[in-house]
Amino acid sequence: MLKHSKQLNDYIVKCRRELHQIPETGLNLEKTVEYVKNELTKMNIEFKEFKNCTGLSAIIGTDTNTKVIALRADMDALPIKEETDVEFKSTNGNMHACGHDAHTAMLLGAAKILKENEDKLNGRVKLIFQPGEEVGGGAKVMMDEGVLENPKVDAMIAQHVIAIPHLNPGQLVVKKGGMMASSDKIYIKVIGKGGHASTPEITKDPIFMTNQIINMIQGILTRENDAQNPVVISIANIKSEQPASPIYNIIPNYVEILGTVRCLENVSRDFVNKRIEEIVKGVTMTMGGEYEYEYSYGYPALYNNNDMVDFIKNTCDNMLGENSIIELPKGAMGSEDAAYYFEKIPGVYYAINTIVEGEMQYPPHNSKFKINEDVLYKGCAVLVQGSMDFLNK
Repeated sequence: MLKHSKQLNDYIVKCRRELHQIPETGLNLEKTVEYVKNELTKMNIEFKEFKNCTGLSAIIGTDTNTKVIALRADMDALPIKEETDVEFKSTNGNMHACGHDAHTAMLLGAAKILKENEDKLNGRVKLIFQPGEEVGGGAKVMMDEGVLENPKVDAMIAQHVIAIPHLNPGQLVVKKGGMMASSDKIYIKVIGKGGHASTPEITKDPIFMTNQIINMIQGILTRENDAQNPVVISIANIKSEQPASPIYNIIPNYVEILGTVRCLENVSRDFVNKRIEEIVKGVTMTMGGEYEYEYSYGYPALYNNNDMVDFIKNTCDNMLGENSIIELPKGAMGSEDAAYYFEKIPGVYYAINTIVEGEMQYPPHNSKFKINEDVLYKGCAVLVQGSMDFLNK
């Protein structure tokens, strides 16, 4: 399948570039999904559409074997204005700055090969083209509409592009267990009593309270959390009721704090949530203030199934050679809504290094992010061979 995928790289690159020019965000990707539907139609692949988002699913293969393996690609982009010098750059104010155009193109390439070899499949492959990974939780939306049913999916393979300077282009990385972190939001409103800055003793200063709260929250990480258990708590925004123009002599009535919590172990989320509110409550009560608190649970941590990791490593070693896929010693603190699928079925999520050598490197979610298109065929090949290996094992 590697040779076949390499011969198809021009098609994969063509799809990627055409998708790159029409980036859309969120759960409704009208132009993107129309493009994918047209390509599937050319391949004579029937597809199913969904009501609550512009996701697609399709089945390739026969029910000679009851096994079903799902291949998932996310399709959405980011609200970032592109600043690359490529001739196929986006001009609509959005950008595929996270490589989802490449994910979709690699799955289209895999669909083409799988359809051409449908008679060789010992079971069925379900293709999942998903919107709303960046925002909206498209995975959960499609699951709620039964994307893992009819036929019931036994396992899933999902992939992502990555840029790692010390690895070769086309090299893959994976990790057993916690591969990606959960992504939760915190909102805190510290309520005091404002007044003139020259007489702070007759106020209940919410800025002073906020300072204590933030310092104590960081203490959760250094004094309460096991150092071997990765947790990130980042305060990303602090604002008071004061207008944008600088005012130097007024203590405000309240301060709002916005932040994110990332955990590689889902059990840590409840602990962090509980401790943050206890800290906020304790500080405001001690200093005569009040508070409002919201903890919004977002994407869960993504857990790779150990057996699926061993399985995909075996596929890569046999097809791409030894050390073509490297097992990472630790997970990443970014999040990924494929975690919802993996809560229900065994899955493996890996990344392919698409670093562009010889150029300044920009990370995903950057307006100058680029990928190495010459290695996309390898991602396509792993999807195809992984599917066939799973159905035959």
